[in-house]
Amino acid sequence: MDYNTDRLTDMFEDRHIYLKKLKQVTYESYTEEFAQTYGPQLDAIIKFVADSEDADAAAKEVAGDFANKTFERYAKKGKIGGNLMMDLNFMMIYYMFPYLIKQRGVLTETAEGFAKVLKDKWNEVMGTNISYAPYEELYAGFKKRLFGFF
Repeated sequence: MDYNTDRLTDMFEDRHIYLKKLKQVTYESYTEEFAQTYGPQLDAIIKFVADSEDADAAAKEVAGDFANKTFERYAKKGKIGGNLMMDLNFMMIYYMFPYLIKQRGVLTETAEGFAKVLKDKWNEVMGTNISYAPYEELYAGFKKRLFGFF
């Protein structure tokens, strides 16, 4: 194995920071912070997958490793509680997947393929049914403040 997902599972420890008062203005700054903190690890994983002889097998291996380590880290009695599971899913939807599917030049296809494999493996291991969208769609989905209210 030429990658390490241990550090990447640490992102969930920061979930209270990234999900606190999540709105359009904070989402932008939180996304930038996420990219600075966890982007290098994700970039290394994408490069590992791209450089592998069998990119599909490598993507499945890394995605499975990440999902299983996350499950083992947070499960109690073989299950992750509802609120915690919701937070983990939000972190994946709002931060992990948008980072993976952003434009990356020559590695775009690999990153997008890995995002799909990761989504499928995450859903399988966690027993969820999440999907993903690009950052721009998520960002546009937040309500803007109207006259200082909301």
